[in-house]
Amino acid sequence: MKNKLIFSFLLLLSFVKLGLADNIQFTATAKTNVSVGEKFVITYSLNTNSAANFESPSFNGFTVLSGPNQSSSSSMQIYNGKTIQSVSYSITYIVMANNEGKFTISPATVFINGKTYKSNSLNINVGKGNSSTQSAGNNKNQHNQTVQENNTPTNVSDKDIFLKASTDKKSVVQGEQIIVTYKIYTNVQISQYVINKLPSYSGFWSQDITGKNNNVKQYNEDVNGKSYAVAEIRKVALFPQKSGTLTIEPLEVECLAQIKTKSKKDPFGDIFNDPFFSGFSNSFFDSYQNVKRVLNSNSLNINIEPLPETNKPNDFNGAVGNLSISSTIDNTDVKTGDAITLKVTISGSGNLSLIDKLKINFPPDFEVYDPKIVDNITLGSDGMKGSRTFEYLIIPRNAGQFTINPVSFSYYDLNKKQYITQTTDSYNLNIAKGNGNESNVSINAVNKEDIKYIGSDIRYIKKNNFNLKQTTHVFFGSLLFWGLFLIPILLFILFVVIWRKKIKENNNIALMKNKKATKIAQNRLKKAQLYLKDNNSNAFYEEIFKALWGYLSDKLNIPVSELSKETAGDALLNKSVTESTSHQFIETLNDCEFARFAPGGNTSQTMDSVYSEALNIISIIEKELK
Repeated sequence: MKNKLIFSFLLLLSFVKLGLADNIQFTATAKTNVSVGEKFVITYSLNTNSAANFESPSFNGFTVLSGPNQSSSSSMQIYNGKTIQSVSYSITYIVMANNEGKFTISPATVFINGKTYKSNSLNINVGKGNSSTQSAGNNKNQHNQTVQENNTPTNVSDKDIFLKASTDKKSVVQGEQIIVTYKIYTNVQISQYVINKLPSYSGFWSQDITGKNNNVKQYNEDVNGKSYAVAEIRKVALFPQKSGTLTIEPLEVECLAQIKTKSKKDPFGDIFNDPFFSGFSNSFFDSYQNVKRVLNSNSLNINIEPLPETNKPNDFNGAVGNLSISSTIDNTDVKTGDAITLKVTISGSGNLSLIDKLKINFPPDFEVYDPKIVDNITLGSDGMKGSRTFEYLIIPRNAGQFTINPVSFSYYDLNKKQYITQTTDSYNLNIAKGNGNESNVSINAVNKEDIKYIGSDIRYIKKNNFNLKQTTHVFFGSLLFWGLFLIPILLFILFVVIWRKKIKENNNIALMKNKKATKIAQNRLKKAQLYLKDNNSNAFYEEIFKALWGYLSDKLNIPVSELSKETAGDALLNKSVTESTSHQFIETLNDCEFARFAPGGNTSQTMDSVYSEALNIISIIEKELK
């Protein structure tokens, strides 16, 4: 029972702890029914913007075409005195189903404020894909140029067309930007191309920088003395998240190469085989054959050096590049309750998108909300450049002179090969006492649309003397709560103890007879008294004998058949009954027998005397046995 009590108490505490836990939600969503070859989106959503070290699951049975692609948004409202902030952060993948069957994508993992969170798993049912056929013969233009598709690349060699991946750096430090470019080299005409499979970029944070309009940059390049037309079809900025040798997997592209063939229905035969007519013949009587080729780029091995531990600042959070920090504040002379906007901007080139919110020590009299992150980042051929701005909304609650200390920002400078720490200016604020009218709260910031003050949402601190009285009584944790919680448990324990004791006693027949001996004897004496009133001597003496011998048998746990005057006397002496009491019990039996059978024993006076003696001796023995 003690273990049950402890378990109940711990169970109650666990419910309280669950109610106080943070409400971070990490969910995965995707279509549950797809077909073989179908492309669909898998989205991982978070209701916070402070996620770090996202670990994607293994997409067994699927081909990752794109991802991880990251996006975030945030909004804030103050309504009826409550601050409501909505933050969303999502990571998306575009995948393609390869085979029929039922597949399970294991949970993804993310680390937030030192804690590990896992998403839900996804169950995907992949059905049979739909097949379609295309006509092989199709007139393309008015010059009778015939286009035919051939899936066997018999007319195009690997030297005629190939895909190559190159990087601007082969060895970098952790967090340093790498530009990977994918180029198609060809000396035959290409009518179209499609990217079938994108690399997963395991160990990297990736960002496509090909361009919004996907404009393909084209030029000529000599390879091993042979001229090729080159098209840069994809460019990606990578930021390594761990050290070691990381491998960039091949990119898969499917393209159609147009191969010129001679028409078999040339009515002029060898006349137009003369070089003089080659231009006329090629433009009118030649046809083209489409040859489908699947190209795979080479894989790349990148050596990632860890960041040096020597002289690493305590506030370093992984920023790498050529960066700088600046700050602005919209107002330094305000009243209590007025809003102030502090903007801290980090600009330059590097891993700007991976820089998390800064640690700023604001005065304790200020109410500060989570920053709004504004990105002005451009992704060009030379990588990621621009700025990331953190907008902090500050509301002073007390009047006085306050100082916002300089904000420190540390990063690893790629040019100097060392850690650099920069700080912003400090700001001295003069906060005057407000008029106490919350409806006049002003907001001088670019994010006015994100925050609304209605009526008396924010109440000011009262400094004058006033009396406090309790308006509500918290039931949880009060004496009444613990009393109502513990009393039923204690009563239950007491009930079980008594119940088990009762069962034990009932199983002890001798003990039960011992306890009931006096009561049974008293009942028989009462019955004898009734016979006494009716002057029924035979029944009276019979009940007196039963009362005396029955009491002695039950009390001493001796069967009646084994009892005699001699054994009764010895048994009483063994139970520490005095010799005089034992002798008195034997005398009472003798008087009862004499009165029963002697002449004149049936008189009411004689029976009354015997009754008194029997009642008296039973009472005396009961006292001495206790």
